[in-house]
Amino acid sequence: MFCQKIIFPIFLLSFISACSSTSTVKIQSTPEDAVVSVMDNNGVATVIGKTPLTSAESEVYRSSNRYSQIQIKKDNYKPQEIVLVKSTMGSETIVNVQLTKEEANLNGIEQSQAQEKIASAVARANGLIQSKQYAEAEAIMANFVEQYPNISVGYDYLGNLNYLQKRFPKALRFYKKALSLNPQNAERRNIVDKLESLVKSENSGEAL
Repeated sequence: MFCQKIIFPIFLLSFISACSSTSTVKIQSTPEDAVVSVMDNNGVATVIGKTPLTSAESEVYRSSNRYSQIQIKKDNYKPQEIVLVKSTMGSETIVNVQLTKEEANLNGIEQSQAQEKIASAVARANGLIQSKQYAEAEAIMANFVEQYPNISVGYDYLGNLNYLQKRFPKALRFYKKALSLNPQNAERRNIVDKLESLVKSENSGEAL
C-alpha cells in the first residue's frame, strides 16, 4: 500500500510513514494552475511547474538539502510559502494549499495612489460619522466602493452606517459583501451572524 506524508501550509510537519521506495512531492492548490517555485538560500525562485503538480524529490530538494522552501503564486491571489522536510524513507509528500484573494489588484504607483485615496476616504467618513452626518459619510463610501469594488473596507463602512441608522437588512447586505471579499475575518463573520439573528427576529415580530 502506498504511504503518504501530508504537509500543510505555513506549519512545518514531519509525518513520515513506512515504505515504498518511490519519493515524490505532490503539490495541489485551490484554485488550480498556480505557479510553483523552489526558493534558494538567496531568495531566488526557480519555477518547477503549475498545480496540480507531481515532482520528483530531486526537483524540490536541490543540492541534497533536507529542507526546501516552496512558493505558490497565482495572479490576484496572495502567495503562499511553505517549508518541506525531505523524507528519509520512501514516501509521497502531499501539499494542499488554499489560496486567498488579494483585496486589490494594483501595483507600484497605482497601489500607492489607491492607498492614499483609501486613507483619505476613511478619514473623511470617520469625521462625518463622529458628528453624526451619516448621509454625507454614506455618499463618500458609496463613491469609494464604486471606485474600488474589490476592497472590503468600503462595504464595512456602509454596513456600519446603515446599522447606525437602524437599517439592519441593508447593513447585513453590505457586511455580507465585505465578508465575501475577505472570508478570513472572524470579527466580520460575528457581525454577520448577529445581524442575521436581528433581522430574523424583526421579521418574526412583523409576522406576528
